[in-house]
Amino acid sequence: MVSPASLGLAAALLLQAAAPRGDAVRPAAPPGLSWEDSDVLAQTVARIERRRRAGKPASRQPIVVTEKQLNSYVSLGLAAKIPPALSRLEVRLERDRLGAQGLLDLDRVKSKMPQGAGLLAFLGGTVPVELRGRFSSDEGRGRVEIEEALVSGISLPPSVLAQIVAQSTRSAKRPEGFDLLAPFPLPYGARRLRLEPGRAVVEFFQ
Repeated sequence: MVSPASLGLAAALLLQAAAPRGDAVRPAAPPGLSWEDSDVLAQTVARIERRRRAGKPASRQPIVVTEKQLNSYVSLGLAAKIPPALSRLEVRLERDRLGAQGLLDLDRVKSKMPQGAGLLAFLGGTVPVELRGRFSSDEGRGRVEIEEALVSGISLPPSVLAQIVAQSTRSAKRPEGFDLLAPFPLPYGARRLRLEPGRAVVEFFQ
């Protein structure tokens, strides 16, 4: 449900991408987004993957990912991987902080609501969601400290949000789901992810 909208996964999306495939005709990008920016991020990560497979450092220089590149890739390049309950996802990058907002179809996720969800359990339809938090990382691990989580204007305690994310991201490889409140490994051998207004600077181990 909220996994891509969760701050932890939003941070991971800065590095998780794949090269564009095929030459199919693409739909027009929504205002403020572009396929060109989506492809820049996809091609950057594809280059990182090739270097790692060759046994080389992922990148000898820090890589800058702009907010527009990230949002373009999330909305265009990752569209097929976003859960159907979530739409219009937008990530905002600030100094040492990030935020995410979007629309959530509550009727699709009712079964994943934990006890303690409060008024949220009685709502339905598509509602706005918004998350804000402080992000820090070092030595290959990142962490998000949730400062605010709103669903249809209702504030959720971080523990309740963490339960929803964990239940929504369970898989055979990760039976317990994603722990939003715990430190997590940065992908692709990244050493540090530094957030600045409108962009992220990704540094790698050498």
